[in-house]
Amino acid sequence: MKILFPMLLLTALTLVAQSAPAQNTGGVFPPNVNEGHHSWQYRVAFDPDSDRMAQRVHYQQSLNGDLMWRVLGQVRKTDDSDTDFDFFQAELFWELSDDGARWRTGLRFDARVRDRGRPGLLGLHWTNHVQLDERTRVRFLAMTLADVGDGARDGVFVETRADLAHRLASGVEIGVEMYNRYGSTRDFGAFNEQSHQFGPIVTIPTGNGWSVLAGLLLGLSDAAPDQDYRLWVTRSY
Repeated sequence: MKILFPMLLLTALTLVAQSAPAQNTGGVFPPNVNEGHHSWQYRVAFDPDSDRMAQRVHYQQSLNGDLMWRVLGQVRKTDDSDTDFDFFQAELFWELSDDGARWRTGLRFDARVRDRGRPGLLGLHWTNHVQLDERTRVRFLAMTLADVGDGARDGVFVETRADLAHRLASGVEIGVEMYNRYGSTRDFGAFNEQSHQFGPIVTIPTGNGWSVLAGLLLGLSDAAPDQDYRLWVTRSY
């Protein structure tokens, strides 16, 4: 049997960091790696209060039943441009659980590059998927991130994410998700200095491998945006 709880590895290898809270294009990603899988996805997140928007495109493909790679690029709307380059990132997923297990677990490794003298990023994340019954599942992640290069901030940045979803008989999936950014291990700060978001989500399959996800994240702390509207379009093969 493969490793079920890689927490010691996660602790020992705590790398990685992320930019300050902004439009959230992240997801509660599963550890599941299926041989032969490949897909692409477009994501957009919009904050109506600041009129800021981020757009992301990624492509992923499995190498076998345990490993999958993904590449993605993101642009954002700023005061100077509607499509300012934000970052490029490469990721490697490694599923550690057995195929068909009720509790599936794995790791994801990230490497991010930016321009304009901004620091890069390395990341190591522990991700879990628990199938509660035939149609209901829960996912939860522990994420560690760290800046690298010129202008790198001190400490390891810590995040958690989780969601709970139920698939209806029609195939539509409804649920809720939560994102928590605690800040750097040098100083986590008070709750309102961290970014905490919570909100509903719905995923609608539209046939032939296409699906659409829509969600709304509401800020629970002062440092988080009050509202974050999100839309994803996915094509799986």
